[in-house]
Amino acid sequence: MTKALRPSGKDPSANDVSGAEDSDRPGRKMSPAETAQYVAEFSAELSYLAREANLDLLAYLLDMARLEAIRAVQSGDKSD
Repeated sequence: MTKALRPSGKDPSANDVSGAEDSDRPGRKMSPAETAQYVAEFSAELSYLAREANLDLLAYLLDMARLEAIRAVQSGDKSD
């Protein structure tokens, strides 16, 4: 499972580019709203995997993280 998260097969170091950066523009940090959107999408996928493995509590917690991320996205949209 770790290899799926890190395709290069190497451990990340302090010099590695953060996975939370936009691949279209290297070196650009994501905004809080972009980060929350990413977390919402990724936690939904993780929740699905947890549920398929009958890890119901973990799936529930990931769903809660997804809902909180969605709330953060929506509250960020209102402040613009």
